This record gives sequence, structure tokens and C-alpha cells, in this order.
Amino acid sequence: MKPANEKNTGSHPMTQISRRDFLRTAAALGLSAGALTIFEQACTTAEILTTTPVPAPLPTATRAATLPPVTMPTRVPTATAPPVATPVANDVSTSLPTATRPPTPTLTPVPAATATPPPTPTPTATPTPQPTATPSPTATPTPLSPTPEPTPRPLFLEDPRMRMGHLLRRAGFGANEEEMDRFLAMGEEATVEYLIEYEAADDSALEKRLSGLGLDLEKLRDLQRWSLLRMIYTQRPLQEKMVLFWHGLLTSAFKKVGKGPYMLNQDQLFRRQALGEYDVLLKAISRDSAMLIWLDSRVNNKKAPNENFARELMELFSMGIGPYTEADVRESARAFTGWGLKKKDFIFRENQHDYGTKTFLGRTGEYSGDDIVDIIMEHPATAQFVCRKLFTFFVHDDPEAATLTSLARTFNDTRYSVKAVMRQILTSPDFYSSKAYRAKIKSPAEFVAGTVRVLGIETDGRPLNALTDRMGQILFSPFDVSGWPGGAAWINSSTLLQRLNFANKIATARSRSFKFDPLQVAQDHGFNTAAAALNHFILLLLDGQAPSQDRQILLDYAQGLDGLSGSGNPSATVDEKLRSLVYLVMSSPDFQLA
Repeated sequence: MKPANEKNTGSHPMTQISRRDFLRTAAALGLSAGALTIFEQACTTAEILTTTPVPAPLPTATRAATLPPVTMPTRVPTATAPPVATPVANDVSTSLPTATRPPTPTLTPVPAATATPPPTPTPTATPTPQPTATPSPTATPTPLSPTPEPTPRPLFLEDPRMRMGHLLRRAGFGANEEEMDRFLAMGEEATVEYLIEYEAADDSALEKRLSGLGLDLEKLRDLQRWSLLRMIYTQRPLQEKMVLFWHGLLTSAFKKVGKGPYMLNQDQLFRRQALGEYDVLLKAISRDSAMLIWLDSRVNNKKAPNENFARELMELFSMGIGPYTEADVRESARAFTGWGLKKKDFIFRENQHDYGTKTFLGRTGEYSGDDIVDIIMEHPATAQFVCRKLFTFFVHDDPEAATLTSLARTFNDTRYSVKAVMRQILTSPDFYSSKAYRAKIKSPAEFVAGTVRVLGIETDGRPLNALTDRMGQILFSPFDVSGWPGGAAWINSSTLLQRLNFANKIATARSRSFKFDPLQVAQDHGFNTAAAALNHFILLLLDGQAPSQDRQILLDYAQGLDGLSGSGNPSATVDEKLRSLVYLVMSSPDFQLA
């Protein structure tokens, strides 16, 4: 895991695979032999029409991230349904002891950062073609080759549909067609407030759906399934996105914590404190049963202080590497002595606590664990650390110093309010910049939950956890205390194969767990041409943004789709082409990006 102050430099490692190769690989893995022949013919036609290679992979002039080079897989394996645990009843209302803190002042809205944007670049002039032996009599010949340079990308997203799609992917898991129409009608400002003030949203339908599944939430598989279904069907998407964020930052893992209510209780803690004050969350996580087991705080006593939690509290949870010494770690560990578990709940054992004087970060007193958190929160490194973590998760990897300074000021001025920082982030120019758009590779949870949510698919969630596991993200069990590495680490030959296999299952109805019929969608909308069907799914899945050559290849491939809305049953060929068309859009490099 990179230190909090480390910036990403150099080119992204995913720049070696071309868009055309990516699409051809997806086609080879997911199309029938006959359909693949048609697709290859469409690609060949496109290559004849242009001599300019297509760079990898830039969906629009506003894209910033790319996919890493991988050894492309040769086949799609048959999916195997994951084992299903025997459901038992479970009460999910269990809560942790509430941490105390001084009264929180009334929060006031904090304006977004006002950094001056750089000047808009001057568009590159279109190159003048070389005259032929017999020049045309027209004043301006039409260039055939080379292809003109693309118009420089705008500094900020301007299209309302692109901006809304970007907002709903980053602050949630995307939106289906009905949701998108509703949010576009509400407008951007009102949508941000809806996402942030999520307590007003009615999630009773989700709770009813989940309660009817009879899941045993003390078992990992059922807990993962429950969590992914929340991402898909919640009316409070930012709350669930924050829960995923906190699991990646304040990590614990089922593999050590074990079966019991521990990971569920921690998940519910993150849900209650999703946008709360960070000092309250740190005090609560220090009492959390899963964390007490994960970082060995339950065995921390005055005779043998255990430094694991004290170290990670500073390095991974609040300040990053650097602003403290080994002596600070030891003194902090003393302050948390006597914190343990009794019958699965937090207990403070007074006879195991070190009541002596401690010197921590230059201050001296008879400090307890809560005092340590209060001192940490007052250190200037903490606001910078927390705001950097939020910014890089929700925006892009390289925040400007002035941006972090502004966010940190908001954090401190509002007494550590995560809600205030998130409101500033989601309304900032940085968030809607071309540098942020499609700049992050979707995690497996985002990819799976987002796909199901955007396509409006009905599922009971049985295969969901096995899918994310095979794509490299085991929910509730990150690799280590640093959480999931993210970024380019999400894509390799094995995990890409699993993504393409998942897209194929969805589009071709190979799994009974996912109810999706693109032909019915086309007929419901009255689409009677291939172009209309293609434009619909590109709009839904890619914000309407696809390179013209890619779009033309797909159109040429799907030319047999004309006449979809006619009476009677469409031919199997039409149905296959429509499903494969959706599969190819889902398998595009752009759809892997948030």
C-alpha cells in the first residue's frame, strides 16, 4: 500500500493493449463461431476504411485511465454455482457500545474549493492533406489519410448525461434507466443532496427483500451476498459506497475474526457512521469486536502492551507514515490496555489498564484510548490523510495540494465531518474534470453490483459472492491490514477472464440467477433498427460515449437486427446477435472503468 503522501507518477501500466485487440479477445471468448466470423468481417471493414491505429483504450476524448497489459485468456470456463449455506434466522440489529465525544457544533455548508482551472487548450489544427496528381477543383479537399487529430478534451465534463452517470457511479453503483431519468429531472445539485442526506430515502423494500432470504449473517458467504444485494437494490447508494470504502480503510478480515456476529456488527457500524464525524468512528472502531480480534487489542494489558492496534491506528487509519515515533506507538498502546471482549462484546477491564502518565505526540497526561484519538484528530496530518483517502477513492489519484488544503480546512472546521467533506468533493470542479472521468478501474464489487443495478436485473444474489471472489475481491476478507490494493491490480489475465465470463452470463442468460432479456428491452422501447438498440445500451452502459469506429463495427456486426419490433417471434439469429451486442458493449475496455 502506498504511503498517504505518495503520488502516482508515470504512465498507467495498462497502455499496451489496443482497443481493437481487447474487443476481438472478448468476441473470441463470448461469441459463437458464426457470430465471430461476422464480427471479424466488421473489424476488417473498419481497418480498410482507416490506416490510423486506434490507441489503447480511450473511449472518448475525456477519458483518463487505461487498462493494464494482460496475457489474454483463450476460453471462457463454465460457471460453477457457489455452495449455498443453510439459511437460519438472524437479528441484524446488534449494535456496538457507543463511543462518546464532546458535543458536535452545528454544521454549516462549506463551499467547494475555488482553485482556478487551467486555461482551455487551443484545439489542434486539422492537418492539410497532400494534393494528388489530379487535384480536386474544390477549395478544401476532404482528407482521407491520415485521420485528423482529435479535438483536445475539455477540462471539465459538460454533457449533463455524462456528469450524472459519473456522479452515480462514483457516489454509488450506477443507475438503471428509470433512476437515471429521475435524477436527470431532479438536477445535479438536488441529486447530490439526495445522495448525501440519505436518511430521508425509504429503504424498506430492500430490507423486506433481504429478510425474505433467510440468510445466516454470521456466515461469510451469506454476509457477502447480503452486502452485494444492498449495493444493487438500495435507495441509499452513497451510504453503501461509504460502507465499502470504510471496509477498505479500517480493515478487518473474516479469515482471522472468524464466524460470529463480529463482521456483521462492524458492517453495521460503518453503515451507521457512513458520513459521520471521523473521531466518533475511530473511537467506535477501537471498541469494535472484529477489530479487537483482528489487531489483537483484546490481549492488550498493562503487563504486556500489544502495539498492533496502536500502530495501525496512526499509520493506516489516521496519519500515514511519518508524523510519530516508536515511542508514540508504545505510549498509545499503553492507553488502550484493558480493552477486551466478553461474550463477543467490548469490555473495559480496569485491572488490566495502565493508568500511568503517558507522553504522546509531545503531550503528557494520564491518557485513555479516547484521549489518544482526540490528540490524533488535532494533528494536522490527520485531516490531510483522511481527505486524501476520500479524494483518491471518489475522484482520482493525484489531488492538488490546494485541493487537499481546502478539504482539510472543511474537515477541521466542521469538527471532522465526513459528510461536509463529501459534499465538497461531489460538487467540486475536480470531481467533474476530464482527469476524473473513467479514471478508476472498477473493483469487482463495483463491477458486479453496478452491472446488475444498471441493467435492472432481478436476482436473489446466490452467485454474486463467488463472482467477486474469482475477480479478486473477497468481501470482508481483504488481503491484509492495508486493505485491497485496487487500481491496476484488479486486472490480470485471470480476473479479466472472469469479468468477460460474467458479462457473457448476463447477456446470454446462461445463468438462471440473472433475469435479463435484451430482446424484451428492445421491443418494449419500440426499437426497430440495430442502431437504435445499440445506442440504447451504449447510453445506458457507457454514458453514450463510444469511439465512432467501435460503434460502426458493432453496427456492421448487428445489421441483421433490423425489424426487431415486428410481430411474431424473432429468429434465433436476431436474438443471438442482440445478446452478443450487449455482451460486446459490456466487455469493452470502457465498461471496466468507473
